[in-house]
Amino acid sequence: MSRVAVLLCVVGLCAAACERPAERTNERAFAAKVLTGLLAYPRSSVVGVSAGQDAAQVTLSTPAAPQDVATWYRQMLRLNGWDLVNDGVTGDGGVSIFAQKGARPLWITLKGNAAGPGTTYTLIGAQLSRDSAPPPAPAPPAGQRSGSSMSSNRIQRR
Repeated sequence: MSRVAVLLCVVGLCAAACERPAERTNERAFAAKVLTGLLAYPRSSVVGVSAGQDAAQVTLSTPAAPQDVATWYRQMLRLNGWDLVNDGVTGDGGVSIFAQKGARPLWITLKGNAAGPGTTYTLIGAQLSRDSAPPPAPAPPAGQRSGSSMSSNRIQRR
């Protein structure tokens, strides 16, 4: 066999081995759409991507400590217009953060690596259907009533 034929066989085999099935490509495309605009912690590497009909999850790993990654996400989310809705420590010592940007939800879970230093974390986003109810409006501060209830009280007094 000539060198050119061997080279073509090797290139063909490599291309076939590297090619992803259409389902995996669609899964990654949907995850990219749902998680668009989100940042990965510096020096993170992708461990896995999975997606369903209306949600996607990306699992990443970084050599940084969980608290450093959590602090970074808290700051970056706020700087990028996300509202931190819930933030706490899980039963296994990890960190769980829930944020929203408009009606767009985001869940971040962080866990220290068992085998050594570093953090494995997930970003989970969902694409809400158009018929989903919008998130509830925030309640007015304590002791302050909304304008509509004040107007209705004035009308009742008349």
